[in-house]
Amino acid sequence: MFSDGWVHFLVFWGVWVLVPLLVDVLQSVRDSWLVWRNRDLARPYPPLPHRHLPKVSVIIPAYNEQLDIDRCITSLKAQTYPHHLIEIIVIDDGSTDRTGEVVNGHINGTAHWNGHIRLHNRVIPAREFGGVMTLVHGKHQGKPAAVNLGLARCRGELVFTIDSDVVLEPEAIEQAVAAFRLDPELAAATAHLIIDPALLVQADDQGYIRLDNQDLPLPRRLTFSEKLLARSQFFEYLQAFRIGRHAEAVRGELFTLSGACAMFRREVLLEMQGYRGRTVSEDTDATLTLHRQSTKVAYLPQVRIHLAPTVSWRALYAQRVRWQRGELEVLAVNADRLGKGERFWRRSLPLRLTNDHALALLRLVWGFLMPLFPLLGYPLSVVAKAGALMYAVYLMADGLQMAVAWPICAPSERRLLRKSALALAFLPLYRMVVYFFRLSGILKTLSEKPQWTTNADWWDRIRMPGARRLSAWLGSLVKVWAD
Repeated sequence: MFSDGWVHFLVFWGVWVLVPLLVDVLQSVRDSWLVWRNRDLARPYPPLPHRHLPKVSVIIPAYNEQLDIDRCITSLKAQTYPHHLIEIIVIDDGSTDRTGEVVNGHINGTAHWNGHIRLHNRVIPAREFGGVMTLVHGKHQGKPAAVNLGLARCRGELVFTIDSDVVLEPEAIEQAVAAFRLDPELAAATAHLIIDPALLVQADDQGYIRLDNQDLPLPRRLTFSEKLLARSQFFEYLQAFRIGRHAEAVRGELFTLSGACAMFRREVLLEMQGYRGRTVSEDTDATLTLHRQSTKVAYLPQVRIHLAPTVSWRALYAQRVRWQRGELEVLAVNADRLGKGERFWRRSLPLRLTNDHALALLRLVWGFLMPLFPLLGYPLSVVAKAGALMYAVYLMADGLQMAVAWPICAPSERRLLRKSALALAFLPLYRMVVYFFRLSGILKTLSEKPQWTTNADWWDRIRMPGARRLSAWLGSLVKVWAD
């Protein structure tokens, strides 16, 4: 029989620490095993035939995107899919900068730089565009309204909705079309997102990209903190897509069609009346609407999209709070289906709620409250060993996922993996900070009216003693190690 001391120990440490730890690790192992068994899902599709190909419409909502929209359109002009079958519709949603001017430059053939894109060590030249490109002016009513404005004008059988700050790899549209041709039941799909620090480039106040002596964009120099954030987000997205989205797709439980790049059959998007602005997470709302209609949604790892990281803690906080708000709002408007009917509603969503919300507070314990346990009578050595062991277990789980992802990663991702390897050691700590942001998002959702932006003024008031000296010392250490 267990003594009272053992019972107290197991209850306290089991509930507050071991339960979320085991849930995270077991889920990581389960998803990794599922991805490994179904790794053929990431295999590229064979080349398309030259006849009877569908027309593709690409809708790009943009608000004050004078820098990013140029690169996005350039990546579309570099697509291998026949240009005469591509229709680009840019919705200038009431921009106050040069967004419209930059788009018109592409329409008129007077783009303001040489049109090449540098993705890692690969230079992608943009071809002359032989398709149709249109600029539509919106009234600054938000992304859902902008997408619907484009939907009313598009004529393609397949519709891409992409953010203006993404860069598509040249084969992206061709691979997406291949997937929809091979699976007539596929109604919508999400692309594979790659966080790419190389997309952070230098530009002047007018939105003109600064070029080097080879007429290629000059990369932005990042501080130590910015590099750490960028590389942590690279690993975060790699896990979320190569492992998370991949496993969800195999189980038929995809939760979100990424707003950065989602693909639909046009009739499906029209039937669901486009994007609805009832939540701040229109992409997840659209995904659950499709699940309500029992239509098939998928993840296409062959459709690779590059996205610049968020390298400001303040901006990252605002982003994750908005995401958390959106998730809760979407679940609220679909509450009538929770726990009922198909596996997705009966099992997948309740488990996600448990994992994302019920266990979120418990995860914070070992990250933020464990240092206070010695004040409650726990020996400092025990707390330190427990914390180190838990951190090591999380690192092992992260390492397992990276090992499973490596064989199915694209060459560009493998280069980033090697370059960012040291940041993997900080990933559990980064994830703990993100959990704190998400918890803040839950509290803000319960206490504020719905809004797209999030107030993060409090972040500017944080001052850590010795932060500059510590940052300089760590930067020097990394430089010495790299040399």
